[in-house]
Amino acid sequence: MSRRKKLRILGLAAVVVLLGIGATAYSMWPKVEAIPEQLDAIDPDVSIAELELEAQGPLEGVRLGDLSGNKVFLLIEGKESMTTGEGKQLRRAMLRWDMPADVVGFSVGDAPGGAALMRNKIERQFVGPMRGELKWPIYLDFGGDITEAFSLPKGHLGLVILDEAGEVVLRHAGDADAQTIEEIRMALGASEPQAGPPAPEFAIGELDNQACAGHACVLVFLDRKVARSEIPGLEEGGFEGDMEDAFAQLEQPSIRLARVLAGDWKAKEDERLRGVVVGEAEGWAVDGWAFVPEAEAARQALEIGEQAAMVIIDKDGHLAFAETGRIPFWKLTVAADLLGIEPDSYRGGRRE
Repeated sequence: MSRRKKLRILGLAAVVVLLGIGATAYSMWPKVEAIPEQLDAIDPDVSIAELELEAQGPLEGVRLGDLSGNKVFLLIEGKESMTTGEGKQLRRAMLRWDMPADVVGFSVGDAPGGAALMRNKIERQFVGPMRGELKWPIYLDFGGDITEAFSLPKGHLGLVILDEAGEVVLRHAGDADAQTIEEIRMALGASEPQAGPPAPEFAIGELDNQACAGHACVLVFLDRKVARSEIPGLEEGGFEGDMEDAFAQLEQPSIRLARVLAGDWKAKEDERLRGVVVGEAEGWAVDGWAFVPEAEAARQALEIGEQAAMVIIDKDGHLAFAETGRIPFWKLTVAADLLGIEPDSYRGGRRE
């Protein structure tokens, strides 16, 4: 795999962690099992309280029995979900929902046992850099003990919910339809986010409150000029460097936003969506979006100062999203979900 091709798998999604483990580990992944109509029963000899997510990187080990008094969910990624986008709607819903304070969640990667031989490299080059990008702590389950303990089919997205007493109240594998997603929401006691406050009066180029009425409007603010050669993963003229270098580039807030717009979202002209970028771009553009050099009054009205930022105003004129600085990947996923944008990194299949 060429250096450029390695970079092209850098979609802004949690699955990049596991795809990044590399071709050698990927080839050791266990065969994907069929999802039965009814999941196999959990072995009565399995003690759920004794199951443990072992210590990794900066994270201490977690024994499930020590979490009693909380609802606990484990969102498990397998080979199938990583390569096809399986369970995408469920994953995005869970990122979007407001969870009660007593819900504790973990992302679990169902990894091959042989990958443990590369544990330090995986932590240093892939999982470590992503820990601050995900909504929940991530653990790799080398050998798939968690999947096996809960009798889930190998290779698929899996979800397990435990109640406050540590009892299993829900297990799910694979894609989830709207009814199943609603059942999961209720089991977690989660809720859809409430509408934000009314957007303040603003004007950026041709966009203002009146122009945004009835449309979703995206206002992206850069904190410096961004050249195409600085953006990881673009087809031609993008940043040249290895995976570690690319992660370092994406730590810079404006480069991260440029990567989203030029590489992942592929924002298209849509009568329901309007957008503008405040700042300078060299060698990249967003179809149908204007670039405005500066908008000091709008920055003040939106209280974002001179920082890089993304603001989304919904069709009813409410602030639906407002984040500044280095926006974690999971929040950028929520932003795409709000806009109905299908990022390239969620369209299934590994980028070749």
